[in-house]
Amino acid sequence: MDSRSSSSGLLPNIAEELSKSANAITQNVLPGTILRLNIGGKSYKIPSEIVLTRRVRSLMTTLITSDHEQRLTMTDAFLEDSQEYYLERNTKITDHVMEYYVTGFLHKPMDACIERFKEELDFWQLDHDNVAPCCSILPAVPKNLHEKEEILRRFSNVAFGDLRRDIYNVLEEPSSGLSAKLFSVFSILFIFSSVAGLILGSMPEFQQDNSQAHFYHLMHLKSTRDFSNKPQKFVPVQEVDNATSSFTYKPTDDPALFLIVMEYICITWFTVEYLLRLVIAPQKRIFLFDTVNLIDLCTILPFYMEMGFGWFGMNMHDRLHTITGAMLVIRVLRVLRMARVFKLARYSTGLQIFGHTLRSSLTELSMLGMFLLTGIVFFSTLIYFLEKDEPGTEFYSIPSACWWCVVTMTTIGYGDSIPKTTLGKVIATSASVCGIIVLAFPISMIVEKFACAQQKAHEEAQVRQAHMAAVAQHYFNNRFARRRKACKEDLAASVRAKLNGTSPERANGSVKSIA
Repeated sequence: MDSRSSSSGLLPNIAEELSKSANAITQNVLPGTILRLNIGGKSYKIPSEIVLTRRVRSLMTTLITSDHEQRLTMTDAFLEDSQEYYLERNTKITDHVMEYYVTGFLHKPMDACIERFKEELDFWQLDHDNVAPCCSILPAVPKNLHEKEEILRRFSNVAFGDLRRDIYNVLEEPSSGLSAKLFSVFSILFIFSSVAGLILGSMPEFQQDNSQAHFYHLMHLKSTRDFSNKPQKFVPVQEVDNATSSFTYKPTDDPALFLIVMEYICITWFTVEYLLRLVIAPQKRIFLFDTVNLIDLCTILPFYMEMGFGWFGMNMHDRLHTITGAMLVIRVLRVLRMARVFKLARYSTGLQIFGHTLRSSLTELSMLGMFLLTGIVFFSTLIYFLEKDEPGTEFYSIPSACWWCVVTMTTIGYGDSIPKTTLGKVIATSASVCGIIVLAFPISMIVEKFACAQQKAHEEAQVRQAHMAAVAQHYFNNRFARRRKACKEDLAASVRAKLNGTSPERANGSVKSIA
């Protein structure tokens, strides 16, 4: 027969009370004593010396130093057949707890919920500080929460702190409320609209003068197709030459009016959003040098710089095309427009994790760069000396061979440069195989870091939800404490009235008079 003890929910409290008395008799434990436990159907034999050398005050220590009667109060049952004390706990996490007493390192199972893991640590009375550094998620997550709380606390020392804190939650915390979610949705829509307008503005069909758009396509068909062997529906080469001899088209110089209006609206939204974030920021210097805010600045700065050229009387469509340096600046500014795509990182956890992964993988990336550089120099030199004397060769210098080697080692293979000799083809095959091997090792480590960072982000979200639930529960407990007390008094009065045969008002009055 199994003798059952009290509810397992009281076990940690009972063990904590008994641990004080257990410390006094730790010295009296006989060497070689083995504690037999059956946890979730799995048997464990724990030597007393291992437990006592790891931690003096824990549930395991209390079980080791207690007698049979005390152990019955701390366990769920006693199995007389196997002489084991039974506990209904999770065996996966228990295995790691037992390993801690043997090795001194406490690791968290990869597939275990962080809240479930914390419950097991609390049951075994193990501090979170005992978790190994490689699994030190538990201390790091509250630190992240404290950092956010510290940011919100800074608003108490600035003017209009409450208002600025509310605006901060709307702008920076999309999950803080309905208004924050709506704001994030509008921001994402403006980002996609701006990028779509930039893409459409490069197409000849979406220019203010789109009458020559078909000539633009014919000009490119002329350079990529052979019209002499095509059906009659294709325009002959001579006709294309005559039609496009005096035609010059600049794809992004004069987009349609609705694209310009959409660009102005999006830039206005981005500008107001950036200035609003800057105004409410409690520490302006930290705000200005934050990565996400620098991206926001790069999305709006090119627009105003191009507008500034017009204010100074410089026509970009005519005069600046004759100035090489100025056109280079204009092209750089237009390329910077695409930085607005990275504004999505503010609302995408995946992009944020990817950025953190790249920063933490600088060692692997530098190693990858060194491997590629060594292979590129080696194989490009070989292919140059093997192919340079061939007629019509594309490998007329080592730098030109380096371009071919980069394309080959990264397994892209454009096909613009092809080795003609047999030895050159052997070298090309070797370069391709070496490129696969070189890319495999660092990329696998980076992918592993990304998976770990994603797991940590998932656990942080779980802890954040638990933290918010605890705060809400604490608020409601304090907010409606008097109302619940009044309800309990009324309920107790009605119960006493039924038992005593009196009216609830008289019973309630007697309770209040006693109180």
